[in-house]
Amino acid sequence: MSWLLLRLELRRWRAAGRKPVLWWRDDDARAPSAELDRLLDLAARHATPLTLAVIPDGDITALAARLGDTGQVCVAQHGIDHQNRRTGPAAGEFPPEWRRIRVATQLRAGWARLAQAPQAARIFVPPWNDIHPELACALEDCGYRGWSAWGEMASPGQAPRVDAHLDLMRWRGGARFRGEGRFLSDLTAQLASRRRSGAWSAPIGLLTHHLVHDARAWSFLETFLGWSRGQGGMTWNALPDLLAAAGH
Repeated sequence: MSWLLLRLELRRWRAAGRKPVLWWRDDDARAPSAELDRLLDLAARHATPLTLAVIPDGDITALAARLGDTGQVCVAQHGIDHQNRRTGPAAGEFPPEWRRIRVATQLRAGWARLAQAPQAARIFVPPWNDIHPELACALEDCGYRGWSAWGEMASPGQAPRVDAHLDLMRWRGGARFRGEGRFLSDLTAQLASRRRSGAWSAPIGLLTHHLVHDARAWSFLETFLGWSRGQGGMTWNALPDLLAAAGH
């Protein structure tokens, strides 16, 4: 039923002469791994642009070497060290009392560690998708091209924002595949929302976490990437291009 409803929604898009725009972000990379190799192989075989959100908390020499010969991969800055400095249920790197200048100083230090990576782009992805009150202004102060969190449609500005919307995994009770039905229903809802509001070109972001994928997650990701480019008739764009468009 989920595939049927998705196909019906896509039929409405085709009738309007429109084509959905998707993009792909994978979080929490630090070093080469068998899981990263599998992720990069998937992206290459399906010719799908991938934004790899890398945690800049150590020596990234080995990761930089692994990424040296990969195409269609953009490296973004995933926080400063992925350490929770909050109290309470909501996690975040920057405590609420931190001022703009302190946030900016930490952003620059993280970028300095990441800049050596091939395809590194000055794009920020906050861990836990946490949005500190001073973050947007601090990113502008530091000259970031843009940033990406969760759930919003593309937002213009000096530091434009393009978010992810479809998480492959569910997290409560331990990381595991969200399930085909839930994922496809979420995608259908995102498409329908854009159609009804006339936001045809607003991109839809796929979020993955290669280090915790189970067998079902890997299998579905393979199926979905192939289907989206074939029968699905969807367009996959690179995050830097989407941010550039959002900034104009």
